[in-house]
Amino acid sequence: MTIAKMALMLVFFLMSFPLEPQDAKVTPLLSKDLMDFPGKEGLMITVEYRPGGSDPIHRHNAHAFVYGA
Repeated sequence: MTIAKMALMLVFFLMSFPLEPQDAKVTPLLSKDLMDFPGKEGLMITVEYRPGGSDPIHRHNAHAFVYGA
């Protein structure tokens, strides 16, 4: 196989992947004011990613409990 054919195959292979990340589906489940901490709330959500999807490393300016299934 020539280098030109290999390069062409590589281009077609790379074109088959989406160029933009797919959005995650975020569903709010519960929001409750924290009575002992004025101005603070507890928030529970689910985040669903498409197969192979992920989020880049990031921070939250809050406590977070994360469960991965």
